[in-house]
Amino acid sequence: MPKFQFPDPDDRSINNPSTIVDSERVLNLYNQENNDDRERVTDNVKNWFKDEAKKIGWNDADFHGNGCVLSVNIQKTDNK
Repeated sequence: MPKFQFPDPDDRSINNPSTIVDSERVLNLYNQENNDDRERVTDNVKNWFKDEAKKIGWNDADFHGNGCVLSVNIQKTDNK
C-alpha cells in the first residue's frame, strides 16, 4: 500500500462534497507516483494532480492559494 493516499470521493457527503488538499500532500502524491523529487507545485504537478483526481471520480480540482479544492457532485436520493 502506498504511503500517501489520494482523497476518496466516496468519502464525501451531500453536506460536505469537497475537501482541501494542501500543497505538501499534492507534492508527496506526485513524487510518490512519478519517482520524482519536486519541491514546488508547478504547472506540470497541477496538471497531473487534476488528471488523477478526475480519473478516480472527483468532478472538480481547482488550485487556490496553497492547495487544491477537490469536489464531487452528490445527488440526494429519496429513501421512502
